[in-house]
Amino acid sequence: MKKILLLLVLVGNITFAQKLTKEQLSEKLAEKACGCAEKQEITKENFELTIGICLLEGISAYEKDVEKHYGKDIISNDSKMEELGYEVGKKMGLRCPVVFKFMLDDLEEDNDADEQFEVSGKVSEIKSEQFITFIIKEDSGKTNQFILLSNFENAFLLTDKVLKVADNVDVTYYEMELFDAKLGQFISYKIVSDIIKK
Repeated sequence: MKKILLLLVLVGNITFAQKLTKEQLSEKLAEKACGCAEKQEITKENFELTIGICLLEGISAYEKDVEKHYGKDIISNDSKMEELGYEVGKKMGLRCPVVFKFMLDDLEEDNDADEQFEVSGKVSEIKSEQFITFIIKEDSGKTNQFILLSNFENAFLLTDKVLKVADNVDVTYYEMELFDAKLGQFISYKIVSDIIKK
């Protein structure tokens, strides 16, 4: 009888450990990693290492669920680890501000090295909400929407409301994926890195 009870307890624990969906698992791992990260002194230099250690702590805590969704060899499987890291990273960015700050700094540094684009046209709309967004209409009729996310030399044209609708401008920008909470997904946005009024 004791053996049967022990077997039932073990089966119950295994079933309980593997009950999370992939989405729930990434939520739990993000929660665990955020809790771990917030206890650390994160710097630009140790950010990736700290997040990696915190993620491993979560993987260890939810080992059975991780195995169920990503396989047993996740630590040595780069593509699976990258997939899991991406899913958890998205959730961490929303959950813990300290991590989001470093993620944004990282993205901006990456984008400094990434290709910059230029477009010329007339300002057709400017909105000041959570972020300043504006639309440029090219001579061809094509419209482009931009977001002001960080400071640069000519940012005052937007922040101090110097630019007006119908002004001619040259805009330099890069593209970045940002999480749209209303849509529940990452969307590619054009982030302005310079603007010149003609």
